[in-house]
Amino acid sequence: MTTDRSQSARPQQRRPRPKFFSRRKVCQFCVDKIEDVDYKETDRLKRFLSDRFMIEARRKTGVCSRHQRALARAVKKARELALLPFTSSHKGSFAINFRPRN
Repeated sequence: MTTDRSQSARPQQRRPRPKFFSRRKVCQFCVDKIEDVDYKETDRLKRFLSDRFMIEARRKTGVCSRHQRALARAVKKARELALLPFTSSHKGSFAINFRPRN
């Protein structure tokens, strides 16, 4: 009784294709060739803050580890110098995507 493996009783099942293809995120600082993150560029820093002004995680923003550490330092320094609010409940804080009406 020799059994041939190519003719098994059970047909081979195909793996289903993924429903979406997620592209790997790249570090925006590396793409722009920025060596050090400047705490005075508040517009750039605001992109990496949540609506509650918390620093976003690397896995969400795609920033590399070196620039994430520099980003955290820059945000903390900007908060100390009152360039960025600590929380959204501070007086004078603004929504990140807020645009005043004309």
